[in-house]
Amino acid sequence: MIPLATPHPAPLLPSAAPAERLSKATWLNGRLALGLLLVLVAVLGGALFLREGQQLIPVYAAARDLPSGTVLTPAELAIVRVRLPGPELRHYLRPTGHRTPPGRVLTAPVPKDALVPVAAVAASIQDAGMVELPIKAETGDVAQGLRPGDRVQILAAYTDGARRGQAVVLLPTVEVTRVLHEAGALAGPDQQTGVQVRIPGERAPLVTAAIATARVFVVKAPSGPAFLPPVAAPTPPGVGLPPTSSG
Repeated sequence: MIPLATPHPAPLLPSAAPAERLSKATWLNGRLALGLLLVLVAVLGGALFLREGQQLIPVYAAARDLPSGTVLTPAELAIVRVRLPGPELRHYLRPTGHRTPPGRVLTAPVPKDALVPVAAVAASIQDAGMVELPIKAETGDVAQGLRPGDRVQILAAYTDGARRGQAVVLLPTVEVTRVLHEAGALAGPDQQTGVQVRIPGERAPLVTAAIATARVFVVKAPSGPAFLPPVAAPTPPGVGLPPTSSG
């Protein structure tokens, strides 16, 4: 008999190893998140910057040329909106509840449309050192029809001394607080013989001395800057004259 070959079992193939999934790079996620955060911060910062830049702050400005000694009222002030840094805003007068500061007085002139500096404002006339000075003149030398609140210009024309023939502007623009009258002849209408004006106290002696040695004119003030230039003190008789030659 031919022996039968015993079948050998088929060799077992090694099982395939399970495939591993590649993990996502964590460094990419971190950089992406950081980039998005930076973009968000930049957008928010730009929005805040534009918002702050567009914010306008109300500040007082002069509605007209305001001379020193002006009592601040709504007629003298205008509210304007400006964009200034905080440190600079502290130097200017700002409205509180959109109301004019009652009774405050300027101690320095402020031209029209200029912001009103806090340093140029006093709490009252007394604190500002203002005085009211009566100025009398001949009837024909005073502009008629004046009323309290009007603004006048005071001029002096010298008729004697070293300044004879010269004329100067003593006060370019001041506020009339009272009109001085004198009874007219034969029961006629009263004549305006002068005005009482409000001026800084330190100017009163010079103005008074000039008035005492000159002919005074009171005219309506022209429109223009309200600055008060210094008043030259009157020259004593004989001072400044050329020496006379002895013959």
